[in-house]
Amino acid sequence: MLNTALPVLAKDGTIADNTYQVIAEDAALPQGDVVLSVEQLDQLAQISGKKALYLTVDASPENHEFPLAELDAIFIEFSGFNDGRGYSFAALLRRQGFQGELRAVGDVFKDVLNYMKRAGFDTFVIKEGKDVQEAAAGLADFTHPYQASTAVPKPNYQTGA
Repeated sequence: MLNTALPVLAKDGTIADNTYQVIAEDAALPQGDVVLSVEQLDQLAQISGKKALYLTVDASPENHEFPLAELDAIFIEFSGFNDGRGYSFAALLRRQGFQGELRAVGDVFKDVLNYMKRAGFDTFVIKEGKDVQEAAAGLADFTHPYQASTAVPKPNYQTGA
């Protein structure tokens, strides 16, 4: 699942410590910020800190109704480089009106960050063994995307930038 010891990279290039805690299926809820699985959503009202939902590829926002207004963050797992469903999930959640933090976790590394940012992600947990500083520097690789996206509503050729 989620390695909470890894730092969190924001889309502006800043790096921070993770504040969210993951709870085991049968464990008591900890104090503070908590990440729940889809199966644990019934415990949402009992969380004292920030509330996050952890989505795997089996929990599409297209097939599930999530309490978006009650969530501060949604963590979307990328199980592998060749699985692009996380991009679709992010775009769907933004179209459904989710305004909170979207965090990419799993197989996340420098070469995919700009695509994730364009899909609507705000933060990223860089895959263990990859350099988070190098990934942060890579966020500035593309400053004026040509195509429109969830994060860029008007294409570059229409803005004159």
